[in-house]
Amino acid sequence: MKQLERLKLIYGLLSHSPQTIDSLQKELQALGTVVSSRQLYRDLDDVGNFFLRAEERLDLKNQEFNKKLYVINRNNGSGAINNYDIDTYLINKLMILAGIAIGRKSSLDKFRDIFASHLNSSKVENNGSWDGLSMLNTHFNEIVFDQKFEDKFNQILWSVSNHRAIEIIECHGDSVSMYKSLVFPFLFLPMKIIYHRGGFFVAGMVDGSKKCLVMDLFQISTFKLSNQTFAFKKDMTVLDKNLQARFGVSQNIDDEVYEVILDFASLTGSFVRAHSWHHSQRFEVLPSGNVRMYLTCGINRELIGWIYMWMGHVKVVAPEILKAHHQEQLQSIIDVSQSDVVSYKDSWRPA
Repeated sequence: MKQLERLKLIYGLLSHSPQTIDSLQKELQALGTVVSSRQLYRDLDDVGNFFLRAEERLDLKNQEFNKKLYVINRNNGSGAINNYDIDTYLINKLMILAGIAIGRKSSLDKFRDIFASHLNSSKVENNGSWDGLSMLNTHFNEIVFDQKFEDKFNQILWSVSNHRAIEIIECHGDSVSMYKSLVFPFLFLPMKIIYHRGGFFVAGMVDGSKKCLVMDLFQISTFKLSNQTFAFKKDMTVLDKNLQARFGVSQNIDDEVYEVILDFASLTGSFVRAHSWHHSQRFEVLPSGNVRMYLTCGINRELIGWIYMWMGHVKVVAPEILKAHHQEQLQSIIDVSQSDVVSYKDSWRPA
């Protein structure tokens, strides 16, 4: 690689984030260029002398253990950035889905550059974790984005944002137990995009019947956008009430809202109560040390699956209908373990 190309790369890296000699060497090596520390110091001098714009200057900040941090400072009048702001940015970056990070990289790069511009103009002593190498997102259970899903996501997002009806022609599979009475194709009034457990869902109403419906974007296989608008404010209140009665996003088996009581073993209960599962959740520590959980919600496939996640460390106390469904699924698991056949069956779909 020629020196001019290398200097352009170094300038680009510094424009995006503060860099140390080590981090610059790693970045350049990843791009196929091996540069000695001595040469890199000379390159940094050249960048500072010949590559900076009128409003820029190359600053050197001393960190712990005499580590040198090179920063392009821009005099753009931006507000001061502190280490708490940096950590907040990195945490948000950590939480971005892999599919979003790849599919919307150009947009995210713009935000990164804006943040870098504000950071470089501040007097903060960076905490050394700017590159995010000390953070890891496992992306466990996330939907896998491909171009087809990205296109579908963008189209449905447009419909929700602009209050346009969608004709749902075909769905492949059913992760949320949709109504048995649904006849395809049907007109759907989309009102909310929901992110839940690594996937994206669209919530709204079936036109005509006014039934509240949540669909997994992954399962929507054929649809048509329309320019048909709909009044959403009044129906949004109805939809919100329906969603609050669900445990997660799955369709409830009926229109009833139950008081669900679950007893957890002490250690499991301590873990459960430290997390958010439903807006109605409340807990009580029993004399035995076990933890009792109370929920006010409907019964659906997601609730049963969530209970089974805790294996033998939870007991269903009430209501009786939940006990019955829990036992039914237990028997189903036993039957499958003793059979050579595994088949799909959804007994949770309401009429």
